[in-house]
Order: sequence, then C-alpha cells, then structure tokens
Amino acid sequence: MKNLFKKIGALLVAAVMVLSMCTAVFADKVEGEYKANITVTNLAADVETTLNVYNIIYLDVENGNQTWKVVDWAKNYVSEDSKSGAFTIIDSDGLKNAADKQQNIDFTATESGTSYTFKNLPIGAYVIRAFDSKGTYSLMVANTYDKNGNTYMASKSADVVAKMSEYKVTKETDDKFVHRGQRVNFKVTTQMAPKKNEKNEDLKEFKITDTSTGLAKDSFKIENITIAGATKNIAANKAIATKNSEGKIEYTVDLSEFIEGTAAGATVVVQYSAVVEDDHTYNNSATASADTVVYTPSKVNGFMGNVTLRKVDTNKNILNGAEFQLLKVTPAKEEGAEATKTLINVVKVKDGEYKVALEGETDATTTLVATSGTLKVTGLDEGNYEFKETKAPTGYKVNSDNKAFTIEANENDEVTINAGEFVNTKLSSLPSTGGMGTYLFTIIGVVVMAGAAGAFFISRRKGSEE
Repeated sequence: MKNLFKKIGALLVAAVMVLSMCTAVFADKVEGEYKANITVTNLAADVETTLNVYNIIYLDVENGNQTWKVVDWAKNYVSEDSKSGAFTIIDSDGLKNAADKQQNIDFTATESGTSYTFKNLPIGAYVIRAFDSKGTYSLMVANTYDKNGNTYMASKSADVVAKMSEYKVTKETDDKFVHRGQRVNFKVTTQMAPKKNEKNEDLKEFKITDTSTGLAKDSFKIENITIAGATKNIAANKAIATKNSEGKIEYTVDLSEFIEGTAAGATVVVQYSAVVEDDHTYNNSATASADTVVYTPSKVNGFMGNVTLRKVDTNKNILNGAEFQLLKVTPAKEEGAEATKTLINVVKVKDGEYKVALEGETDATTTLVATSGTLKVTGLDEGNYEFKETKAPTGYKVNSDNKAFTIEANENDEVTINAGEFVNTKLSSLPSTGGMGTYLFTIIGVVVMAGAAGAFFISRRKGSEE
C-alpha cells in the first residue's frame, strides 16, 4: 500500500510540473508574439504632460481558448456586437470619468516633449488620458490588434493624436489693490489652439478677449506679445476695445495671423495695461476664442480703499463748511530726512463725498468740503495719508494738527477706514477795552466839544453885529 501511495504522489508531482511548464510556455508565446507600441503625439509644448494608459479590452486565454474581454469597470461604457464580436464605445464621457477614478493605472509616463511611445504593450484596446497644467485633453483610444492582418491574431502599433478638449487661460496682474486712475498691467497666458478639431475642421481664428468692468475703455494698451518665446507685433486695428450690450468693455487681441507659423500647444503670452476708472473695484475675465477648442476663462478682481472723517467741535457737535486737503505721505528714504507729502486731486461725487481724480478730469480739485459733519474719499490705494484743514467753520479756529490714517492693502475686498474725528475750537469773544470810566470820559469830551462849538458860533455872531 505504501508503494501505491508513493507512485500516486509521484504522478501528481509530475502532473503539476507538466502543467506548470505548459503554462509558462503558453505565457511566453502570448507575451512574445502579441505586443505592440502606442505612440501619443501632439502633446502641448513647454510643459510636463502626464499620460495614463488603461487596458479596457484584453485577450483572455483559458484552457487553450482565446476570448476578448472587457475589464469590469469599463463594461457599462463598451458594447459588443453579438454577431460580429466588434466592440463599440457607447459612452465616451462615462468611460473617461471611470478611467480617471481608477487607482490602478496599467501604464503611466511623464513627458516634457510633444510625443511619447509606450513600448511592448499586450494586444488589446486601451484608453489614454493626458493631463498637464495647460489644459484638458479629450479621451484617446488605441487598438493594438491588426484586424486586417493575414494571420488569425496579429499585433499592430498604434499612433494616437492628442487633442485638447479645453485649454486653460491664466490671467495675472501686478497690482490688485490700486487707486482710481492707476494704470495696471495684466498678463494673459495660454496655448495656441490645435490646427484641427475632432471633426477635422481647420483652425482659422485665434483671439484673446478680456471682458472688464471698472477699467477705462480708451486706456487699453498692448505692452508685449510673445508666441513660443518670440516677440510679435500686431497692427493697431488688431487690438480693439468696445463696449458690449451689458456696458462692459471687451478688449480683443486678434492673433489669427500667427496660426500658420505656430505649433499647436505653443505658449502665447499677451501683456497689456489699462487705467482703473471705478473708485471701488475693477474686474476682468480673459479668455481665448478658436474654432477647434474651448478655453477656460481666468478672472482678476481688484479693489480700492475709502476713508471717512467726522468734523465736530469740542462738545461733539457736528460742524459744517470746513475745508480740507488730502495728502499722500511717502516715508523718507534716508534717515533724518523728511517725508514727502503729495496733494491728491479729487472730483466731487456729491456733497461731502469725493473720489480720486483721473488724469485730465476737468473738474478735479484739491479742496474737500465737509458736509453735515462728514467727509468721505473713495478710490485710494494702500499707504499713509493725512487730512489737512485749510479753512475752519465760521467762528472756529483752524486745527493745525493734521489727521493721519493708514490704508493696508487687501487683495480680496475693498478696505474702509474711519479716520476718526477732526475737532475745532471756538474763537474767543473780543475782550472788553475799559469800564464805566471810559464812558464818563467820552461823555465829558462830547460836552466840552459841544460847548466850544457853541462859544465859537456866539463870538462870530457878535462880531458880525458890530
């Protein structure tokens, strides 16, 4: 009996060894014969692109049978024809979203150039997702199976052209907290659109458009344009500011003339400036328009400061009619030197309220008049300021002590400052110059003068009678 068990055990071991050898040989055959490359081209330039590859249809070999199978997470988005066995993607958006949620990526790579090749991928069907900081790519699909081959099973390398479904636009400014009348610089960065879209339509138009509020229409000015690092110049009529039906300013820079000589994905930078016209906020949203791809806008918001001053007497009573000047104080650069104080021009909004003047405004003034005990100034940027009284209300002395205040920049909201109270002291009544004795001497003087005049006239009459 022992010998029998030994023989059976030996046979089992031998069987396992044979099966193992067969499996290894078959696996080598599959891996060796059925492999191909996938090359992804037309990636954005000047940026690192992450490429993730997911195998959605694979060749399943079991017990000598070969069967095409769809991976579980992709089954809801891929359909198989029961007669022909052909597979069709029925929901590309769903497949794209499902792929992005997968924690296990079959193949991945990071490429800083415009193309990348995945080598020796097993035969099957794949979806490719590409990501970079410049935009969003459409779903890419590649088959490494040669359905037109002469053999029953053959692999075939695939070339896939990456197409952006959406490009990002980046909008920057050198100053978000500003004063009314300030010229602010803006920088828009994006990429040249693909030359063709998924419908094989050609790119014919490429424009940068900034839609803004709070910026002066006639103040927009091109500062610099670079495409793929090279400086470009455009005619004056290629950059135009117009007012749309909503009253917003649309500043359009037409770069269509550079489409032919610029590679898709090349970096485009447009720098321009404009003067802030509003006295509270400004905002502008920049985007690009093209025939072949959608661009995501980028928005910049800017803010300003305002200050309120109350005019009262020593008893906290409101005073009217005081006049002031507003000074911007610039600290001295050298120790021991005096700070520089610059008069600020303003224009009247309404009684007691003023805003910083734009250059060339004809009604600009440096005189601010408090009304109902209140003075308000809007459109100020950050810094140190002083109110200087130049004329006191009637019956009060001018307060020679300037009222200082500071505005600190806030890039997320308008800043409101209460400068406090500016106090005036009443003028004293004119002092008395004498007592009752003064009146007595006055009366005596009048009597004496009257007597002298009477004596004079009497003596004249007597003389004439004689």
